[in-house]
Amino acid sequence: MGSKKKWAAFLIAIGSLTAASYADAFSDILDPNQDQIATYLQTKGIIHGVSEDKFAPSDSLTAAQGIQMLVNAMNLQAKHKSSSVSSGHEAPKAWYAEAAGIAADNGLTVESIRDWNMKLTREQFAGLLEQALSAAGISPVAHKSAAVADESQIAPEYRNAVQSLLLAQVAATDEQDRFQPKRYITRMEAAEMTYNAIKYYHGSDDGQGSESQDDDVSVQVEKVNDQVNKIVLSKSDMPNPGYGIMIDRIEFLPGQKAIAYYHFTTPKPGTMYPQVISTAKASFYVDSQFKVSVKKSSGPDGSQISIPGINPINSK
Repeated sequence: MGSKKKWAAFLIAIGSLTAASYADAFSDILDPNQDQIATYLQTKGIIHGVSEDKFAPSDSLTAAQGIQMLVNAMNLQAKHKSSSVSSGHEAPKAWYAEAAGIAADNGLTVESIRDWNMKLTREQFAGLLEQALSAAGISPVAHKSAAVADESQIAPEYRNAVQSLLLAQVAATDEQDRFQPKRYITRMEAAEMTYNAIKYYHGSDDGQGSESQDDDVSVQVEKVNDQVNKIVLSKSDMPNPGYGIMIDRIEFLPGQKAIAYYHFTTPKPGTMYPQVISTAKASFYVDSQFKVSVKKSSGPDGSQISIPGINPINSK
């Protein structure tokens, strides 16, 4: 299956990130945010409970459960009529056998799994999640390093995956900036990382018109003709006319979606501007069939840009 068709199928599979019904909510998940995540993933068939109304969020995730979750979440498909894991450590008729074969078919390193009931560590799951994303057509790359207090404890083969997922805010460290790579990952932690991967890399379609605004800019869609729309980003209350908005790039995704990445610019050194509150604007044109969302990025050199009244930029 080509990458465009694969992503189109994946986008159809994930649907709306906020459309989950709470009719099937798990009774043992008390945190509302975690309940929303688990219910959404369950509704889409990505995860399953240990019983009709129990998820066992604090239980450790097994290799079989993790592989099944990732294959479902990334909508991975078998590349051959009969896919199987070459290691021979899974029962041919086991409930996870098909997912294991599909994972192996798509390049996930499942052949090293000797016991499918083994508990996955946080670094092992991070490595598999990155591989699953790559198999689905996205290859996250760490262009800089996140602060990880216990990075020396992360096995070399997992360091890039951990860094990539941390920078993408798919994974997170604790209050002491520790990733705790050797600790067994819980079922809820794995569900949260999987949900975050879907949300970050493919955006959320909440039915409210994602092109209307984001945290810092307002976005207007102006019809030029039946084929073309003009997208206008604006930010009011700028300190003076020297502040502006720059469009970095536009990323076109399957499913007729597009993401425009932008950053704020500051006045040129040595240039005098009238000290009046101003509105910064930037615009671009796009095929009217595309639904456009926007994301704030760092400056062109990767530096963080701070503007009075606006928090330092953090990539989302």
